[in-house]
Amino acid sequence: MTHSKKEMRKAYLARLQQLDQNTRLREQHRLAQKLYDLPQWTNAKTVALTMSQSFELDTAPLILHARHEGKRVLVPRTLPKRQMEFVQIDEDTEFEETGFGVLEPLAGTALKPQEIDLIVVPGVAFTVDGKRLGFGGGYYDRYLANYSGKTVSLALTTQLAEEAEWPVEDHDVRIGQVVNLI
Repeated sequence: MTHSKKEMRKAYLARLQQLDQNTRLREQHRLAQKLYDLPQWTNAKTVALTMSQSFELDTAPLILHARHEGKRVLVPRTLPKRQMEFVQIDEDTEFEETGFGVLEPLAGTALKPQEIDLIVVPGVAFTVDGKRLGFGGGYYDRYLANYSGKTVSLALTTQLAEEAEWPVEDHDVRIGQVVNLI
């Protein structure tokens, strides 16, 4: 049975927020290890990640690991009309909190989509075959519509659906690979 995206987003977010800390940390660590072993990650020189919020899979270790490996790390900055761009960050980058509660870089030059080797795409829920339920703003779907590089998402066990329990629309962009623990 398919429910509205809004209903499913609410249900999956509740599951995420109820996940106990030990399980979350254990799963995040295992997912990160699987990510680091992927050819998409090992071959990437430039990776785009998100600045996670407290209820999401923690991306800080991924960002640190990428920088330690000498990769160029980018994070999103939102623009008017529900658009976004990816900006390179380093240890001197200053951030501000948006109205969504997400940290974004104050300054920095945006890279073009073709300059990004891999985007680690966040989401609320995923199917193994790459269907993604996002946070509802459409920022990633708009960006990914003009991006031809590799995409990966990391799905905690509570974020994984056997099939899309939400309507999948024409503008919803599939993820190249959903890393999971099943």
